[in-house]
Amino acid sequence: MNPTTSATLYADARARITTAVRDLGAADLQRLVPACPEWTVHNLVSHLAGGAADFVAGNLEGAPRPPWTAVQVDARRDRSIGGVLDEWATTGRQLEELILSGTTAHPMICNPYVDAGTHEADLHGVLGIGRPPREVWLATIDWIVDESGPLTVTTSDGVFYVSGDGPVAAVETSSYELFRALFGRRSAAQIESWAWSTPEHAAAWSAELPRLPQTPQDLAD
Repeated sequence: MNPTTSATLYADARARITTAVRDLGAADLQRLVPACPEWTVHNLVSHLAGGAADFVAGNLEGAPRPPWTAVQVDARRDRSIGGVLDEWATTGRQLEELILSGTTAHPMICNPYVDAGTHEADLHGVLGIGRPPREVWLATIDWIVDESGPLTVTTSDGVFYVSGDGPVAAVETSSYELFRALFGRRSAAQIESWAWSTPEHAAAWSAELPRLPQTPQDLAD
């Protein structure tokens, strides 16, 4: 990914999320996020701010596992949403500058739009703020899928290949559904409902395709 494009995708996601949540009332900030059922809206934004701070500081031990994100959330639990967003405005810009500097090749630091875009879609699921733009889905898919693999996924935007231990199979779905499924935001049943040309392989791939822990419930976003 071109550093300028990556930094721009991230900055734009940060701006959209900030606009969407800054003026929320206490009740909305305490709503649980279905895609992250242990987090409230406030917790999710705290993770985004804390993640940026950790990337800038080079604190990557344990990333992106739950103990790493839990520290970010806990540290900001008692802060106002305005305070969390103000912090993210500072650390987010620092992260964008770090990406543009070309001084790091760490894939998570260089592509923070992936996490931001995933959580923007999570917030859409609870607040109806709108899906992230199409370019975020496609950039994320391109970042995570491979040049070859046993699973061929065809969308209106092209053909993608997913590596894994599943059997050779082919399926058609939308780019947005693939984007959400790759990060565990689609249940096994939802993935199995895609248009499989090899339906006997749908169950094997329904658990193999997600790269993060998979939701047990059907999500609509």
